[in-house]
Amino acid sequence: MSDRKFNRRYGWAAIILLVILVAAYFIITRSGIGTLPSFVPATMSQPVGDLPISPNKSQPEQATFNNCPPDGLGGDKELNLLENRIDAGSYVPVSFDTITRLTWPKSVEQLELKDWPSDGRAFIAQYSGIPIAVEGYFGSVKEDAPSAANCNINNSTNKDWSIFLTKNARDELSTAVIVSVTPRVRASHSRWSLDLLRSTIINDHLLVRVSGWLLFNPTRSQDVGKMRATLWEIHPVMQIEVFSNGKWITLDKFAE
Repeated sequence: MSDRKFNRRYGWAAIILLVILVAAYFIITRSGIGTLPSFVPATMSQPVGDLPISPNKSQPEQATFNNCPPDGLGGDKELNLLENRIDAGSYVPVSFDTITRLTWPKSVEQLELKDWPSDGRAFIAQYSGIPIAVEGYFGSVKEDAPSAANCNINNSTNKDWSIFLTKNARDELSTAVIVSVTPRVRASHSRWSLDLLRSTIINDHLLVRVSGWLLFNPTRSQDVGKMRATLWEIHPVMQIEVFSNGKWITLDKFAE
């Protein structure tokens, strides 16, 4: 066989192989086979500040409170269950800046958890449910409106408290992290009161340490930069401590 005929056959074989490879590429990509997902938790999970990656999180412990079940009445039942947990945790000290630097995918904002896209759910799941302790100052506190998590019961016993935790005393509320005290937790802290928080902790600008569960609240995106710095919250708060006379004491003890 002459060199010319060999080269011609070799050239045709190479062209046919190239056509097959191009066709296979289009078939695979159009069908979605072999494409990478937009988010891979195993490779995208990265520590943020001093916040640990905690893949094995404890399951929330729940209880009925004043005839209101753990999943509340209406609204986002998955979120209600997280907000209504009552279990304590092994709280990890985390800086205030770590919480405000923690990001989130815009795709989950204003959606119920069941409607979150899979990549958004995977991203939030990396951090949601980590037990943390954060130091700061209470800038303000308010009693929330009746909520689905608390079965929409319109009395003070069944309403959350939203506390604006800031890094420094007198910081703007737009820089705050919301820490939420729920009725189920307050039932174990009879000395906690709005008056105590306002008249002493806030007015005297006392340093506090808040321990509880890191939670992402997708419902308040309109408040970011106005009444809060982030959609990440400590919710629910399980313990509040006050720095007094050179040591940390619980709010219960401080109130005595």
